[in-house]
Amino acid sequence: MLKFREDTDLSVLALSGHKDLEKLARVLTHDTSDGEKRHAQELLGDPFYKEAIQKGDLRLAWKSIAAELQAYGGDSVINAVRSLTKGYTGVTYREIVADICERLKLQFKPGDDIKGLEDQLLVGLILSQKDKFRAEDLAKIMEEVARGVGLDASLQQDLKYDELIKRITTDAKTSYLASLVAPAIASAAFPFLTGLTLPIVLEVVASRLSGLVLPVVGTVAAVASTMTLVTSPAFRVTLPAVLEVIRIRRVVLLSPMNEGRGV
Repeated sequence: MLKFREDTDLSVLALSGHKDLEKLARVLTHDTSDGEKRHAQELLGDPFYKEAIQKGDLRLAWKSIAAELQAYGGDSVINAVRSLTKGYTGVTYREIVADICERLKLQFKPGDDIKGLEDQLLVGLILSQKDKFRAEDLAKIMEEVARGVGLDASLQQDLKYDELIKRITTDAKTSYLASLVAPAIASAAFPFLTGLTLPIVLEVVASRLSGLVLPVVGTVAAVASTMTLVTSPAFRVTLPAVLEVIRIRRVVLLSPMNEGRGV
């Protein structure tokens, strides 16, 4: 049985909806590239998860979903045999996010709160393809995506990169849009992120930045400089899963019911 390690940074999952948790669970249990079931996953057999599925409400099993993510945050060798390890628990969400940033050679401030750390990951993924677009292109992409998802967010077309990045880290709507756009842009380096992206986002990014989302090795992968990083089973789970948690946190932050709450 999956064992959840108490982690306030993942408590946001308790405030999310069934559909969002369903999408996160899918990332954790099935490969985002080919849809094949992941060999190391335990979530589909977890009794709390199965009961929640039967009741049509995965909020009842958010801790099981969080525990699956924590387990993937550990060493990939341990992941392969974790079901044989009694009482095995994974690592905290903060450690997982920090590990991803370190593996991608992204500059980040480990002492920031979890949202700040997530924003730095989003910024790093977006700027990894900076040579392929201008700041005004990114602003236009985010504005078009906003319209596509029914969100009113107007961005100045003459924004400099620094100004736009600041908006991502200080404005909830812009941060949410970044959580939608970053996977599409980063899929140039990591094709397994393409399946994570909303069709409307892929359409906008592809039309604005022709060829960017093709599965070729991009700047982030080149900086990381190892095929092991890109093909690591654990990394292929943690990166898309973390991006899902990032999106969920921003959905919760934008909910009127959660204004002023620390999530």
